[in-house]
Amino acid sequence: MQLTIQLAEAFLDQPSGVLSIHQIAKKLGLPYGTAYNRVHQMGELGLIDIVPQGKAKLCALNAANPMTATLLATGSAQATHRFLGEDSLPSRIAASTRLLFEETLGEHLHSAILLNLQAFSRLKAPEEGEIPVPETIPDDDDPASPSLDMFLILSPCDFPESRIKTALQTYFPPAMQPRVTHMVVTPATLLGMLHERENEAGQSAFQMLRRGLILSGFERFFSIVLKAFAARRF
Repeated sequence: MQLTIQLAEAFLDQPSGVLSIHQIAKKLGLPYGTAYNRVHQMGELGLIDIVPQGKAKLCALNAANPMTATLLATGSAQATHRFLGEDSLPSRIAASTRLLFEETLGEHLHSAILLNLQAFSRLKAPEEGEIPVPETIPDDDDPASPSLDMFLILSPCDFPESRIKTALQTYFPPAMQPRVTHMVVTPATLLGMLHERENEAGQSAFQMLRRGLILSGFERFFSIVLKAFAARRF
């Protein structure tokens, strides 16, 4: 199962969304025979389209198969589950953030993504009695200030910005109040962003999102991603 997920994810790093079996084997460090067999197994399931081109066989994820988005969502959900299962300040804040968005936005929420995962995961709770130092005080003009940067995919609604921002700040220790930022897009807007070809803007936008942590809406997110990748194939 894990190899199947890894193989599917390998296509997401490719701007064209297309890989040969040889490229897949090299990318994942697999014997060619192993990659060949797994690709054809996925082809039989309809997860991958395989198109012979000369001596090579070009492969791409099949966006029309609902199982493809489910497979990618499973891999992403595994990473989120591991992160939320850690006994740490960042994991507790992320779990509360996920619940807040799901309860507040309900059916309007398609996906919620924590963008600044790398910096966020390094947050540590201050020691008891510790006095706040300048770098732990929120500063909207200082990119090094502790922050929670969210990317939200929503159907059109009245977004309760003030209420959500206030709630998010209460999840942090008083000595570590963050800058809370968010970008809100509709599914159609995100699809347009990912379709953008000039200067590989669509691929850059996707890689920005992929470096984050999906908190909610795994399958919905990858359904949109696959639609964008399908337009680049072959």
